[in-house]
Amino acid sequence: MYAFPRQSSKALWHIMVSLLMALALMNMPANAAGSDIDSVIIMPTAMSDIDANEDPLQKRLEFAVGEAMMDIGVLPLDPDFMTIPTSANTAGAPPGAQNATDILGILRQIAKQQPGRLLAVEVDLLMSSGPESLPVPAASVIDVGSGRLVARTSTLPMIEFENWLEIDASAAALARALARQLEQNGYVLSAAARKPWGGRTTEFRLSLEGFDLCERRDLLTKMEKEFPGFLSIDLVKAPNPTFAVYVYRSTATAQRLQKWLEQLMVSYRIAPHASLRILAKDTSIRVQKDRSHKIYSPLCDG
Repeated sequence: MYAFPRQSSKALWHIMVSLLMALALMNMPANAAGSDIDSVIIMPTAMSDIDANEDPLQKRLEFAVGEAMMDIGVLPLDPDFMTIPTSANTAGAPPGAQNATDILGILRQIAKQQPGRLLAVEVDLLMSSGPESLPVPAASVIDVGSGRLVARTSTLPMIEFENWLEIDASAAALARALARQLEQNGYVLSAAARKPWGGRTTEFRLSLEGFDLCERRDLLTKMEKEFPGFLSIDLVKAPNPTFAVYVYRSTATAQRLQKWLEQLMVSYRIAPHASLRILAKDTSIRVQKDRSHKIYSPLCDG
């Protein structure tokens, strides 16, 4: 009497197991292909290139860029495991020519050992124009395999060279902008990059108080180009010249957004707690700035 139901249950069970195994086999090639994560290496500046009487700001910036990349889930290769040619290797060769060739050869050897592509990050300090020349942090990324320049960015000029907060803010801006450009160009920098950054899409109510129109445009442009997980932003209302509310869609968490906003304000020369408050609760973020303190931006003459 109960034979047919029992046989049907067994048959159904075998069908379900077979389907699950088939799905697993179908996903294996995709997972195997997806396991090739592209590697990043931050090219070190040789100490001989830095005047002994000068503060090695570039070395500190390189360290901070590596730290900032790790903060967003990108784990760079350690350049200490590379054998960088010294001046002894360049005897009889044009200045820099043989050294550059040797480094390129080493990078190509390392690239062959990596499952994905190898990306070389070069951190540089440009100089701003004008009567008071200031260092401008910049960075470029080259795909070692193809030789293509795949990402390049710079930040605002630095004023307080000894301030680690400013160095960290500049490094974070470089790392975020490079990661976003590389992601847009199809590179996979970490396992977490295969899913939406930070998790599910969230609509944040972003209030900017004390910012004029130019300052808001500059701030929103930075958030769009640099902040990982950005999807879109829409204006809700702007009842007066220094107050506006937006809907900011992102896959990043509120905690991350608050941290990045604080770092961005440091680069804008807006002192946290003194002339700025960032309040975050659930999906609401309020950025309150003293109107008398203008952001440091060439676009807004700050």
